[in-house]
Amino acid sequence: MILTQGALGYGLTSIMGAVVLEIFQGKQYGSIFGTIMLAALAGGAAGPWITGILHDLSGSYTIAFAASIAVSGLSAVAIWMASPGKIRAVAGQLHRIKALPTARQQE
Repeated sequence: MILTQGALGYGLTSIMGAVVLEIFQGKQYGSIFGTIMLAALAGGAAGPWITGILHDLSGSYTIAFAASIAVSGLSAVAIWMASPGKIRAVAGQLHRIKALPTARQQE
């Protein structure tokens, strides 16, 4: 529990803003970040309640843990799919962009 909640849960909270900014930067960043955090907080509030219901129905936490693992995997896939998939122009890294072949150069 300590590893799961500490290292993988709250340990990643500090980079949440940076992940959202990297994917959704622009004028609407505040609204998008607020919506994502609202959904995350709602999930954090509903999680223990749903886990309790699943435990009461099955007599075990196995289904609840399997569901949380599945939802975490789905979250990772969603972030990967939303990522820009390219190197952005960042000061000091422009040489990397020039070195990458473009799609037209590969044809």
